[in-house]
Amino acid sequence: MTSTIHVDTPESVDVALEPAGFGSRFAAALLDGAIQFVVVMLLVMISIPTVMILSTPGGDINWGGLSGVFLAILLLAFGFLFFFYKLLFEAFWNGQTIGKRVLGIRVVQLSGLPAGFLQVVVRNLMRVVDYLPANYLVGAVVVLASRHHQRLGDMVAGTVVVRERRAPAPQLPPAISVAPEYDVTRLQEHVLRLTEPDLAAARSFWQRRSQLEPKSRSRVATAVAEGLARRMGWMEPITPTAEHFIEAVLFVRARPV
Repeated sequence: MTSTIHVDTPESVDVALEPAGFGSRFAAALLDGAIQFVVVMLLVMISIPTVMILSTPGGDINWGGLSGVFLAILLLAFGFLFFFYKLLFEAFWNGQTIGKRVLGIRVVQLSGLPAGFLQVVVRNLMRVVDYLPANYLVGAVVVLASRHHQRLGDMVAGTVVVRERRAPAPQLPPAISVAPEYDVTRLQEHVLRLTEPDLAAARSFWQRRSQLEPKSRSRVATAVAEGLARRMGWMEPITPTAEHFIEAVLFVRARPV
């Protein structure tokens, strides 16, 4: 049974992560497999006439010639496609392959932060074990039995595949309530550096700010604003207040200026 993962961020805002179920992971894997299959078929369709052209007039392939080199490159391309497809996508596409993006799931750390490169490498190397004895049988059993639907690779790497929650848009006014003392266009350039997990604490605070006591509201707003500024490299003062800064960040993110 899947259990929601609750992460208490440094900004004292609770962020809930929903582990992706076996069905969505399986569907994403099928889609990724289909993409890999299509690429392989295209390579084969290109390679067959190429090898024929590079063959000797008698029809026998000259293995010591260019055709042999081409076949070696083709085999390496196949190996690269199957081994590095998921690794490279997850490492450089914010924890997602094409299949994961379509299904709305991604790989993250158990802390909710984006998975690091080494963690992605480890979880993908462990696919060799998860695949045993065939067709990901070990991996499927472990995913179904695991509390957070983790396979062995996730357990070793400290990662989990979660559903992307489409956070409801914060109820912001049609304009920033207090004109900032800085250039909003420059703020937007920095805001675009933030990922969705980076914005989770800010959205959570904004939606429940009215439920907080004044002192707690001010303290949490300051922590959230400082966290946002740090993650997006904002070096200017957080003005006029931390809460107004959060409002401006969410506003320009949702409505580009």
